[in-house]
Amino acid sequence: MRQPPRFVHPSYPHHVCKLKKVIYGLKQAHRAWFYRFSCLIQSYGFTCSQANSSLFVYTHGSTILILLLYVDDTILASSSSTVLHTSISPLSHQFPMKKFGNLCYFLGIQVARTPLSLFLTQ
Repeated sequence: MRQPPRFVHPSYPHHVCKLKKVIYGLKQAHRAWFYRFSCLIQSYGFTCSQANSSLFVYTHGSTILILLLYVDDTILASSSSTVLHTSISPLSHQFPMKKFGNLCYFLGIQVARTPLSLFLTQ
């Protein structure tokens, strides 16, 4: 550990802070949050993917809604824009959310849309 460049204390150039606990609370906090989120989303009819525990899928007739959760980032994709917009409302009542519009960039992957497809590049 080192002090950040241009923020080195002149009297204590080799001193750093020692954390006594995790910055964002207890080590189990993220598990409790994910458990609460997954219980809520499954109560709305989503099913958890067996391949990826962060992927939730909702199907009703020909409509499909996919929710991917990574730490605190969420991607929602649907075959119906109406279903997509109505699904955001109950979630935003339980969890603070920001709507950023169409997906352009996620986890180092750039997403480009065309009328017929999506192109993913890194």
